[in-house]
Amino acid sequence: MTMHTEQPLSAFARDVVDMCRGLSGFEAIQTVHAGPIEVEAHVAWHRPDHLSIEFTTYDNPLLDLEQELTGDAEYTPDEIVGLSLHSDGQQTQIYDPSSDVCIVKPSRFLFEPLPELGVLGDLQYLRDLPHDFLLRDLGTETVDGRPTRALSLKPKHPHRIHAFKLVAFLARKLSIAFDAETLFPARLTFFPAPSTQAHLLLGAQSAVDIHYRNVRFSSASPSPFTPPEGARVFFEETPKDDRWIERLPFGLSLDPFRASGFSPVDGHAIVTTDEAHDRAYCTIPLVNHTDDEDEPSQIITLRVGNYLSRNMARRRMVSAETGERMTIADKDAWHLDRRNQWAEHDARIDASRAPQELSWQDEGVFWSLAGVNVDQSMLRQLAIAVRSSVDAS
Repeated sequence: MTMHTEQPLSAFARDVVDMCRGLSGFEAIQTVHAGPIEVEAHVAWHRPDHLSIEFTTYDNPLLDLEQELTGDAEYTPDEIVGLSLHSDGQQTQIYDPSSDVCIVKPSRFLFEPLPELGVLGDLQYLRDLPHDFLLRDLGTETVDGRPTRALSLKPKHPHRIHAFKLVAFLARKLSIAFDAETLFPARLTFFPAPSTQAHLLLGAQSAVDIHYRNVRFSSASPSPFTPPEGARVFFEETPKDDRWIERLPFGLSLDPFRASGFSPVDGHAIVTTDEAHDRAYCTIPLVNHTDDEDEPSQIITLRVGNYLSRNMARRRMVSAETGERMTIADKDAWHLDRRNQWAEHDARIDASRAPQELSWQDEGVFWSLAGVNVDQSMLRQLAIAVRSSVDAS
């Protein structure tokens, strides 16, 4: 057994870098605690950029609040627990065993608990430890019954400039307790930099604590994740023009929105398709910019599909339970006004900015229009126009 507690600081730091760069893979239980946020997960990382995560705890009041006030959470904390996530750095497969559905996203998407900070299973900040940080030895301590050596780290500069990119350090100071035998970081505590969203959310005095336990090292390359036989697999994409509409297994036109002055934000949508079963759902944010600088833009988010995503199913349930029933042509619909929720939550927030939503079902297709700075009358007019355009196609 090699212990690293008596090495000179510079030699110890170099050995940590060598450990990080030579690491082929590891598995561990990781916890993240930051203010009211508490997350625990089994993480498995393998070179070059494979990361699998299964959450056992996901307490995040910020996500709960988003769901309560806007309904926009793709998954709630309760839904996230039980999912298995598998990323190769280029795409992420999100498998839900409760529904036997796998969503393939074209990016690294791991439900990181803190905005901007990719803390889950990440050790890459150690690759250039002496180069990037000023180091101070904090001595030895015991973590989970094992001896560790602790260091204080402070970025030498807030930014690092390369030829074609700028790297910003998102922590203003850190302390890490390294296992004295393996050099693996058993515990990490850091304070987000003032420029980060995490700093704004948590406050200047709130630290982020990360803890690894039950660490096991692995040199074997993992087999790529494959959904179980029979699972429904949806592929998500963000096309840049309207040609994706022609591939949908249901009728859709954005002409009614354009006729009312709305256009897709950045010209694209989020489209998720299971071609094997002719099922799809999509989310299209649309905006109507006003000429008056004092008047806020009108925003509508259209969600439509012949399959109910987790988010769409929740919206449908909440609207049916608490919304106002109405009729669009000959179809039942539900209007949900969240202004009362906003006012009850905090009298200081502007409840007039709360979204209103109109939803209905037509021939097995589920529709939802959620508007900000848009009243019920406009939502209804747009819904009628959308129904007419679909009937005419």
